[in-house]
Amino acid sequence: MILLRMKVKKALILSMVLVMACPAVVFSTSSRSLGGTVFKPMVYRDLPDRVVSEGEIFTVKLTLEAWHPPTWQGVAGQVKEVKVYELLPPGIELIEAPSGAEVRRVKLSEALTSVLPSEARTEVEGFVNDVRGGVLVAPRYPHLPIYMPPGNEEVILLVLTIDDTAEYKVKVVNVTKSVKIFMGSVVFEAEYRLGPVQLEVKRYGGPVVGDFVLHVNAPVDVEVPSPTKIECRVNVSMALRKRLGQIVAPAMLSYVPEVKEVAVVLREHLPERIPIVFNLTEALERGRLLKELRLTVVNRTERGEFKLCLELPQGLSLTVSRLEVRVVEEPPPVEPHIRLVLQVLDLGPQLSFDKPVTLNFTYTDELVLSLGVDEHKLCVVFYDEDAGCWRPLKSYVNVESNYVCANVTHFTQFTVAEYTKETTSLSLSVSPAKVQRGSAITISGSITPAMSTDIKLIFTKPDGSTMTVKVVSGGDGSFTYSFKPDVEGSWRVKAVFEGDLEHEASSSEVATFTVETAAPPSKPRCVIATAAFGSELEGPVCFLRSFRDYKVMSTKGGSAFMEVFNAWYYAWSPYVAEAEYNNEILRVAVRYALYPLIGSLVVSQQVYDTLSWCNAELAIVAAGIVASMLISLIYITPPAIILRRTSRTRGLKAKTLMKAATLWLIASLSLHSLGLLLGLDPILKLSSTCIVLASMILPPSILALGSVGMKLRDRT
Repeated sequence: MILLRMKVKKALILSMVLVMACPAVVFSTSSRSLGGTVFKPMVYRDLPDRVVSEGEIFTVKLTLEAWHPPTWQGVAGQVKEVKVYELLPPGIELIEAPSGAEVRRVKLSEALTSVLPSEARTEVEGFVNDVRGGVLVAPRYPHLPIYMPPGNEEVILLVLTIDDTAEYKVKVVNVTKSVKIFMGSVVFEAEYRLGPVQLEVKRYGGPVVGDFVLHVNAPVDVEVPSPTKIECRVNVSMALRKRLGQIVAPAMLSYVPEVKEVAVVLREHLPERIPIVFNLTEALERGRLLKELRLTVVNRTERGEFKLCLELPQGLSLTVSRLEVRVVEEPPPVEPHIRLVLQVLDLGPQLSFDKPVTLNFTYTDELVLSLGVDEHKLCVVFYDEDAGCWRPLKSYVNVESNYVCANVTHFTQFTVAEYTKETTSLSLSVSPAKVQRGSAITISGSITPAMSTDIKLIFTKPDGSTMTVKVVSGGDGSFTYSFKPDVEGSWRVKAVFEGDLEHEASSSEVATFTVETAAPPSKPRCVIATAAFGSELEGPVCFLRSFRDYKVMSTKGGSAFMEVFNAWYYAWSPYVAEAEYNNEILRVAVRYALYPLIGSLVVSQQVYDTLSWCNAELAIVAAGIVASMLISLIYITPPAIILRRTSRTRGLKAKTLMKAATLWLIASLSLHSLGLLLGLDPILKLSSTCIVLASMILPPSILALGSVGMKLRDRT
């Protein structure tokens, strides 16, 4: 038994097959002189990969496959069927032909001259001459095996059409025949199914040599559109040998007007010193981008394909015409919660955009598995040069298609990272725990770590409905919110932080509080407040109340006087206030009577503000004297003068009253000073009251004395 190893790639294999596969059709296109590509179907042969003995019958399987180059996108023109010629040289006997095949026994020369079409015959005869002359020339498509007998002997020719697979059986009957083998392919005819067409413009040979060539994959008679992509295949080794300073990929709108993408493809690591430059000169008009454009950098490494796409919107304002992408070999350090996944790319120059530019990073499953990262934590990060750290961007992750994208408004260093957000916690309290309806309640809390951010307070009312309020925490993380609940019953509230790019979301424990029925309104006690309520005087009264509470009461003399005054005032005021409350006419009359009083008190407040910078106690005494004299001048002096005229009181008494009031005021001021010096509250209560009374006596006595003097002059 003679053994023969049947392996396609060994030279001493048993002579088997000559395939006449259909010719690749070169299409005419509308893309000017860019040229075309060959779309070639091919047939794979499945031969026994073992030792075959003489006389053994075995099967040859033919499989039709269309040659789809892996770097082409959108390949169309699917092959429907191919006409194949199989040549069985001497020493091989056909046992079972394929269904529907035509079997011929002819001389080799006859097969070459009469059976093959002229296009294929030239190519095959060239192969035969090279074989017989001992010169083996590698054909353009070294994927089809052709086995050639050395002489013009009788051969078996099978003519069949393949649309998927075909099989036939043969037997080795004579192994003494010598065999020459070479690799090649010949062309004939094929029928195509119509399909979509996509074109690319590619540049081969790296950044130094090579022209842009249009590759068309389409069936016969299909209209070919203009190309939409420009691709530059970079030979990094050649660029290093030539010591290039940059790699330029132009947007050739004048040459490829429908271009949508400009791509640079790297098969090796590009050093940082060689930037990739996208020249957008032809894509700009008056500093704005003429059309939406995608700039792509593809790096095919051992871990798979890494891709960055910059999607520039139409109308984008650009102050420069050249954008750079540079690999960062030594990126800035990262914090423990950040793990860089892809290469760091420095995009430049440092620009700010008036429209967002989309960065789209594509990665591979192999890379994710090898690094052991959580795809759901992936995001685009950038290096913040001002803060000196990496920061995340709001990103969209598609774990099915393996890409991460984000919008940016400026250029700096970018990459994709696994970003572990910092955990947060919220505390919350309510004060008071019980409150009457219509009264205020305060919600207080804080967020850890401390930061200024939006916090949502979610209230659940007694009826189950909810109310959401947004508050902003301070720099120390604290926040407060006060409001007046309007529904009686048990309330619940919790604080919610929805998270941000750097922090996890969190929520507080639920806090509760109770709203009770409001107590019945108390009877009015103040004449002035009752009269001013709901009128234009309400504002000035509130202002004067603040003046009393925060300024008058802050002084020793003012506090002592207010204690005496309140005891006197509230001894009769509630009765008058209740009468006002029940009688609108009385309330209006009192309100109009209060206008001079309010004006006098406002003037005294201004006197206090003027003198308070020097001494608050002196200022409050001066304010009290001014207020007392103005009130007396307005409310006491007119009736006093009228009373004097009707009773015909002599001027001597008015003069005596004025002197007594003056001495009383001076004595009271001296006593007040002593009380302040000694810090005795009883003395201050007495002296402040005397100061007010003496000040109120002076205006009517002075005016009465003046009136008497005028009458005496008139008599003389």
